[in-house]
Amino acid sequence: MFASLQSFIQDTKWGLYQNLESDLHDLLYLFWEATRQCNLNCRHCGSDCSKDSHPGLPAQVVTQTLERIASVYSAQDIVLVVTGGEPLVRPDLFDVLKIAARLGFRLGMVTNGISVSKPMAKRLAEAHVDNIVVSLDGPKETHDWLRNRDGAFERACRGIENLLEAGVPFVEAITCATPKSLEQLDETYRIVKDLGAHAWRIFNIFPAGRAKNDPELLLTDAQLARLIENVARLRAIGQAEGFPVNLSEEGFLGWDWESRVRDSPYFCRAGINIAGLMADGAIAACPNLPTWMNQGNVLHDDFIDVWEQGYRLFRNRSWTKQGACATCSKWNVCRGNSLHLWRTPDGGPSWCHYQILHPDTDLQRSFHLPRPDWLPFLHLQRTKQKR
Repeated sequence: MFASLQSFIQDTKWGLYQNLESDLHDLLYLFWEATRQCNLNCRHCGSDCSKDSHPGLPAQVVTQTLERIASVYSAQDIVLVVTGGEPLVRPDLFDVLKIAARLGFRLGMVTNGISVSKPMAKRLAEAHVDNIVVSLDGPKETHDWLRNRDGAFERACRGIENLLEAGVPFVEAITCATPKSLEQLDETYRIVKDLGAHAWRIFNIFPAGRAKNDPELLLTDAQLARLIENVARLRAIGQAEGFPVNLSEEGFLGWDWESRVRDSPYFCRAGINIAGLMADGAIAACPNLPTWMNQGNVLHDDFIDVWEQGYRLFRNRSWTKQGACATCSKWNVCRGNSLHLWRTPDGGPSWCHYQILHPDTDLQRSFHLPRPDWLPFLHLQRTKQKR
């Protein structure tokens, strides 16, 4: 009974915190999909990117959007995360980065590492891209298999080393876990740590794009549970060795697991603190979401108006109380799971992490909390971040 009461209190506190964050909806992260073109043809690509994909918005449209954001909010409080495709294939990338840095945005990037030569790493460091994530999906054979190119592993490793040598303040390796790489996590841990990366993050592939129907890429429930157990074990090793290891932000795992695999508890901040500017101009939340969740397009909508007046489905997620989520006692914490797992508005999430980790729990027998839109929350003034 005490454990149930303790869980109830934690659920309540975290639910109230999410309500507050949703009400304030301070923009903290802006993902810019610089291009959908890519120099790889990865097996798992959720956007089905290739060298012939959408090249991205004109630089002038991007910089005008950034200037508009910086005129209303404090750009110093916002991290502009450049993604793709592969952002480094965009010819005018550094022109945009220069303006973004001048406006005050903090800069980050996600890259496959293929193009991160020593000169490129130096350019990134000089452009003040201070947080760079490089994909490294396992030992050589596994990484090259997933990235669909021989030699991709070596170039990703050299990319990490080049970024560190150039003095980029934070370089993180990120690993896509597959059934193939699940048994290689210990070896991957050592590879990443020995390269000198500042941190390592692991996530599982979700069913979108090329990965949608590929059993070689998607984990079974049992494999997902084993992945989480292994991350907890490797995180403990990393803590002893001064090397941060984290599971990705997908899915509420239960309070018995959250602190064992993550620095902070699960909270899907898409549309709450996270927005996305996609290659075609779509105003999105995070870049992994299906297109039906897009909120507008900068080619004909004002970004600030959309951020302040739109995103309702993200800030009030009562619409996710359907199917198995409708009567779940953990809904107030989980809120329908990560939204990238909702491929259709009425299909439910692709899987439930909590149920996978607690298969014998009847979620309907635990304490039931009121829906967040029923809680007595004042609508707070949204002035914290505005200039």
